[in-house]
Amino acid sequence: MCDNSIPEELFAAAAQDALRDLHRAPDDLAALDTLAACDILVPEPTELETHDHSEGGGLTLPVIDDPPRLRAVPVFTSAERMGQALPDILESHQIQLGLLAANWPSDEDLALLIDPGHHDGVILTSKGVRALLAPPRS
Repeated sequence: MCDNSIPEELFAAAAQDALRDLHRAPDDLAALDTLAACDILVPEPTELETHDHSEGGGLTLPVIDDPPRLRAVPVFTSAERMGQALPDILESHQIQLGLLAANWPSDEDLALLIDPGHHDGVILTSKGVRALLAPPRS
């Protein structure tokens, strides 16, 4: 599991291990749980389209809009992977992936890209984000 008290490199490694495990076994619930517990980096929107997710001081999500194929929010497990995929982005916000998933926008066509451009990258549909990564609500 990821923990905010450990250095970024270690929780990035845990998230990246979980992504690798998901490529081997897409229904690996332990890997999904680990990934949901990890912090990820959300790039600060610049020229990307944005999705205002700022209900009460929240986060504005960057959106890659590539119709008709994909509308998606890119997130990254490390600053290194973000720099490789989006070299012009210099700022990001760190957030627990499960918290982001629990508050995912209701747009049915908005997907989540985890480490896009990397061989271990994962794409989840909007429904998949909420169903697979959001913590259970009581």
